[in-house]
Amino acid sequence: MSAQYAAFTKTFTEPGTFQALYAAEKWLDENGYSHGPGSAMHPRPVLKGDFIIAKWKNLTRKEIAQLDGKIDGNFREGPVTVTLKVEPQEIPLSSTSLAPSTRPAICASPRST
Repeated sequence: MSAQYAAFTKTFTEPGTFQALYAAEKWLDENGYSHGPGSAMHPRPVLKGDFIIAKWKNLTRKEIAQLDGKIDGNFREGPVTVTLKVEPQEIPLSSTSLAPSTRPAICASPRST
């Protein structure tokens, strides 16, 4: 995901070990996004909706292109930046939390309820 396509960025600078990352994760959760696990030397993937997402290094280029955003930065000490393709209010949860058959194929699966 190139920075030229970033419609929205938010940087978290909370002091303390992993505190900026935790703040970014909390913000994503509160705004209806799922985030994938960390992987050394890679950003963390972000999708709008309730999904379990694979590590960035396990995603194909096509799957990476289908992500709604990413988390990047110094996960341990901050700062951490969330980059999204679309402003958060522009993508309502109901429009992207589609059944697996209607959302483009990606290395993620909806959480079971």
